Amino acid sequence: MVVTQLGMDLDQYQYGFHDPEQPRNPGRLSRREVDVLGLAARGLTAREIADRLYISPKTADHHIQHIYNKIGVSTRAAAALWAMQHAVVR
Repeated sequence: MVVTQLGMDLDQYQYGFHDPEQPRNPGRLSRREVDVLGLAARGLTAREIADRLYISPKTADHHIQHIYNKIGVSTRAAAALWAMQHAVVR
């Protein structure tokens, strides 16, 4: 969908200007889930992710569990591998 008056797509309108180097929607993850997955794949704990994203640790853990379900994994190692394979992290 395009916001024609602004000349930018809806993702850019909702989340700010998109970095073209980053994947738009890998695994049908939300932008926040991509952010959480990127940090988790780099080895951050739920508390550290929460501190970086200004959310509660419980919310960070909730995001992590949703991510696992969406991408079909059950461990952080598998999620980190998936993130590397789908260019969420480099």
